[in-house]
Amino acid sequence: MSPARFLQRSGARGLLLAACLAVTLSWSQQAAAQASSWIYVGGGAGVLDWNQQEKAAALQVDAGLGTAATHPLVLGGLFRFQGYFGSGVDLSLLARLATSGFSRGGFGIALDAGVYQRWWGEDSTGLIADLTVGLPWGLTIVGGATADPDGRRLYFATAGLDFARLTVHRHSGLDWFANPMRSPEE
Repeated sequence: MSPARFLQRSGARGLLLAACLAVTLSWSQQAAAQASSWIYVGGGAGVLDWNQQEKAAALQVDAGLGTAATHPLVLGGLFRFQGYFGSGVDLSLLARLATSGFSRGGFGIALDAGVYQRWWGEDSTGLIADLTVGLPWGLTIVGGATADPDGRRLYFATAGLDFARLTVHRHSGLDWFANPMRSPEE
């Protein structure tokens, strides 16, 4: 067999093998695991307690992912943007422990703890913790505090809507308002 003929046959076999591999890798089954997610937007207030009290209106935006809500407790993580009008922004990275009811869009609670970075006032890095109360229809109330090594503290409270808990993960209120996109219950 000539080298040209060998390369021609090998190229055709390689192309066929690549096509079979592409079809096999693109073939998918329905995923069995259903991760929890949170997309929260809320407004409220914050009070910075350092030498004097400074109050500011707050805007909080959270985005995060967690384990499947099929177990009683859900473990996950959040990224938080917390803006204080007239002051600045805190960015936070938090771990979340939530109840299944919270993650499924019903009644439940979540505990969040992590670290934050502040670039306004006196810059600081410290710890943040909060309690999040979830109500049906994605309604959410958050209350918490931050603290840094220099003793500066900030207390905050916000109320808003968690869009993931209202839509994809909502398993409550289905008699009143159907949820065609809800994640399957296992």
